[in-house]
Amino acid sequence: MAANSVFDACVIGAGIEGSSTARYLASRGKKTLLLEQFPLPHCRGSSHGQSRLVRYGYPEPFHTALMPEAFQMWDEVGKKAGRNIISKVGLLTLDRPPYDEMSKVITNVRNVGQECVQMTAEEVNKCFPGLSVPPEECGALEPTSGYIQADIALRCLQEQFVEYGGILHDGEKVLNIQPGSIVAIKTSKNCYKAKSVIITVGPWVNKLLKPLGVQIPISVQRMSVCYWPVTQPELYSADKFPGFIVSKPLGKTQHIYGFPILEYPGLIKICPHNGLEIGDPDLRDVLPKEKDQVFINRVAELIKAQFPGVKSQPSIVENCIYTVTPDHLFVLDRHPEFRNIIIGAGFSGHGFKMAPVVGKILSQLALGEKVSYDILPFRLSRFSSFKVIKSSL
Repeated sequence: MAANSVFDACVIGAGIEGSSTARYLASRGKKTLLLEQFPLPHCRGSSHGQSRLVRYGYPEPFHTALMPEAFQMWDEVGKKAGRNIISKVGLLTLDRPPYDEMSKVITNVRNVGQECVQMTAEEVNKCFPGLSVPPEECGALEPTSGYIQADIALRCLQEQFVEYGGILHDGEKVLNIQPGSIVAIKTSKNCYKAKSVIITVGPWVNKLLKPLGVQIPISVQRMSVCYWPVTQPELYSADKFPGFIVSKPLGKTQHIYGFPILEYPGLIKICPHNGLEIGDPDLRDVLPKEKDQVFINRVAELIKAQFPGVKSQPSIVENCIYTVTPDHLFVLDRHPEFRNIIIGAGFSGHGFKMAPVVGKILSQLALGEKVSYDILPFRLSRFSSFKVIKSSL
């Protein structure tokens, strides 16, 4: 494409949300540029690794409402690639009294036409001998949920984006965005023009938005992705054990989640859903690893109490980054001043599964189309601490 060409859209950030957005635009025949600051593939952000939970069940109905089409779109991506992206091993949510989260999950899953089975602690323990659930807990099992093969899914989206005619440039950092009816994007290697820009850069979002007069209240957190040795691997194999969420582990507020044995032989992935606040994503590996121990210890406590076939000392601890909003909801919105600059951010550790629908929504915003879903919960204006700095542009 000629240097002076104008793209219909430029997507900045080729993680799962940006790659989904770019693929959707290119599949619509739009001239689309996808820019990524790091050489691909990389493990600097939030989209690397081999597994993510996928489920219908959320306490918020507006989240659950996104999932039927998300499953359908993931299926389309997988069929086009000839790959099995989703494994439906089931998803078990465990809850404690007063069971408010579990009851909402069951209602919302059934409202979108999917099966969700309420289970007593005795039924959970009998069905899954790898668990020792105390009598006061109950479970909600979604048989049609499970896990996504994350690295394969991301690669498929990027490859299909290029197949549809999209242009992908990695190792090319965006340095400046100049608003206008045609947006100018300056990178470390070139300058581009586009009718609209979609920013999906994860924890780097405020670095790009600050010159545009906007700051989003987010917490950038280093997450501990933990793999624990099992003494009875037959209890935790993917054909016998589901993905799981413990919504109130040992009275704590942040849940713990995990998978059957998938990525490393003889190791099960069980992780905390919150981590160490680091502020700057470029400093992810600077702070001492000892500071993560409080989060790892929470998982170890749960393992000792409820996973009889798992050792309580992790064999492998990896890192990724969460970009967390105060209410743990996404930001899917237009820039308040420059309406052809679209922001997708703050996915708070649960955006991967919804990425195809998020990509559709962001694309519709960029193209000036009617959005297919109610995105009022995801508007920037919901934050009292949302900052609009007087623009000098």
